[in-house]
Amino acid sequence: GAVGDAVAVLHSVRGEGERLYAWRARRRGTRRIAVGARSALFAPLERVGVVIVDEEHEGSFKQSAAPRYHAREVAMVRARHEGAVVVLGSATPSLESWERAARGRAVRLVLPERAAGARLPRVAVVDLREVRQAALAARAPHAPYDPTLGVLSPALHEAIAERLARGEQSLLLLNRRGYAASLQCHGCGDVAGCPHCSIALTYHRVPEGLVCHYCQHQAAVPARCPRCGEAALRRQGLGTQQVERLVAERFPGARLARMDVDTASGKWAHARILDRGAAGEGDSLLGTQMIAKGLDFPNVTLVGVVDADTGLNLPDFRAVERTFQLLSQVAGRAGRGPKGGAGSIQTRRPTCHAVRHALTHDYLGFVREELEARRAPAYPPYVSLANAVVSGTAE
Repeated sequence: GAVGDAVAVLHSVRGEGERLYAWRARRRGTRRIAVGARSALFAPLERVGVVIVDEEHEGSFKQSAAPRYHAREVAMVRARHEGAVVVLGSATPSLESWERAARGRAVRLVLPERAAGARLPRVAVVDLREVRQAALAARAPHAPYDPTLGVLSPALHEAIAERLARGEQSLLLLNRRGYAASLQCHGCGDVAGCPHCSIALTYHRVPEGLVCHYCQHQAAVPARCPRCGEAALRRQGLGTQQVERLVAERFPGARLARMDVDTASGKWAHARILDRGAAGEGDSLLGTQMIAKGLDFPNVTLVGVVDADTGLNLPDFRAVERTFQLLSQVAGRAGRGPKGGAGSIQTRRPTCHAVRHALTHDYLGFVREELEARRAPAYPPYVSLANAVVSGTAE
């Protein structure tokens, strides 16, 4: 029969009855293709021949709640047991998978052409330090500090206005998840980092201070930037809601949709938002990393990254790698139709290799620099890390 008749879909949004039906269909062998998120790996299929992990670099394949596992690694274990082939797919492979191929433990297959012969969009970088200086120079004397200062640079504002005038759509990305606030100088772009672990220090309000979430190194909050001496230290804290309000004020007639954990948590809520976008019912879609993956809207001709630094400054050794992957993925959302497209990345760290190589879609150039940065202090893929978590009701 048709391939569609053999597919059973498994993910957490489906009701328990639907999931049980799909599980039984697999068990009986009437549905021989399992499609789903992490848990689809445990589908009761017999004689498995191929396991495909699409977007294998995705951090969401690692489950943080018990039972803890990484779906990509478990896929390889199950395939080994079943004598099956594993296919890991990604436009920006994880460094672990890249090194696995370099060591001969996997075969690297390269697809250099974009689907349907589409061209990759032109991507420009906007230096938010310069935008801030210009905005400060133009504002009234003694005016209070405005946290939205420079959020939409003149270049990005103009690009959105052009799309509105032409009846085209824009995607705006701000990956503000809000679980950690780093301290960044808005004058020079420097970020307070741990001297031992090479990750961003996290700002804690009570007691006030900077803490490394790896080694617990602590530092006081400086009054001025240690690098340039300017008193422009700010906690990264601007989220999608503030940006939504700002865009609505700047473009009163625009139809704006926001997609983040708050707006897309209900059953099928994300699908409804995306369906409206695909039908051309919105002018701009603003969101977190949810909007960066797999969207294929021919009328989206502009992708704007409101602040690339929110991802770069997360307290995680993979922060730079994930930012490069995200910037590459989101830039690929523009220009998927005959109209072509452009991208704009706003940052205070334009010289960071994640930003530089995302501008030219240069994965190999990024990997060379990032692998070097992982040697000292040693991080994966050069070492394996084990995370021991001890918890209890009484210390």
